[in-house]
Amino acid sequence: MSVEVVKNICDDVKEFDNKEDFIKFYELNQNNLKDISTCMLNKKFKIKGYHIGRKQGQLQLIPLNLYRPSAYKVNQEDNEISLKLSVLNDKINILKNEMKEMNKNINMLLNLILPSQPSQPYQPNR
Repeated sequence: MSVEVVKNICDDVKEFDNKEDFIKFYELNQNNLKDISTCMLNKKFKIKGYHIGRKQGQLQLIPLNLYRPSAYKVNQEDNEISLKLSVLNDKINILKNEMKEMNKNINMLLNLILPSQPSQPYQPNR
């Protein structure tokens, strides 16, 4: 028994930034694409925000939030989480800078209060 090795069918994935670009491409190549399954079309062509479907022989572009509402919702939640993380990181950086400034001020005060002793920078417990 022999096993045939076939090449990857999705080596040449074509991406479109919007549906209008895909529609223009489809109109120019309609004869070549009309017999290809929607599964194969979705593997070969990526249209941002859309999934390719077919109803009664007519090709359709289905918005992803209608085709896979849960995946769309997860993507929105990921974006919200990323934004919140970014805001938190900014706040942490602000706090770090404020703590460095406070440490500097504490050292200046210590030098004023205890000028006769050798100055050693204050090191907070970590």
